[in-house]
Amino acid sequence: MQKFLIIITCIFLYACGFKPLYKQTSYNDLSQQTSEIAIAPVKDFDGARGIDLRNTLLNKLTPDGKPENPKYYLNITLSQPKITDYTIKNDGIASSYLITMNATYTLTNKNHNAVLSKNANSQISYNILKDQFSTEMLKNNAIKLAINDIAEQIYFSIIIYFTEKANGKI
Repeated sequence: MQKFLIIITCIFLYACGFKPLYKQTSYNDLSQQTSEIAIAPVKDFDGARGIDLRNTLLNKLTPDGKPENPKYYLNITLSQPKITDYTIKNDGIASSYLITMNATYTLTNKNHNAVLSKNANSQISYNILKDQFSTEMLKNNAIKLAINDIAEQIYFSIIIYFTEKANGKI
């Protein structure tokens, strides 16, 4: 019975067009393609957050270092975080905040023609504590989490682009 369920599951996965994202083949070496991306310094509101975002993407896309002859260029603009009241207690005082961050990014080829242009958004909430220092630490951690989320979105968007390109869909 268990073998039957495994076979049925495999048939359904194959029928729906499921393909492993990280499958290494001769025509679809994603790590080779992403290692040919030069990542420009991120334009952002204070400099430090852009550095965090860029470093995260460098570790994901080009772990072996900067490419000598890049085939692609990645440009990112990171917006300033918007902080709004998220949860309001019965007395009308906020008990948590919501941080919203946006990034606009463009992947261009050697000729500087855009091949991928999108937005990445992240929303993270954090609680307001009685201790102001602890609240500020929670805020900074929430911003770091939002930046990591944006980096993941950019990374997977690029991976999907290269996968679709290799499969002839682009």
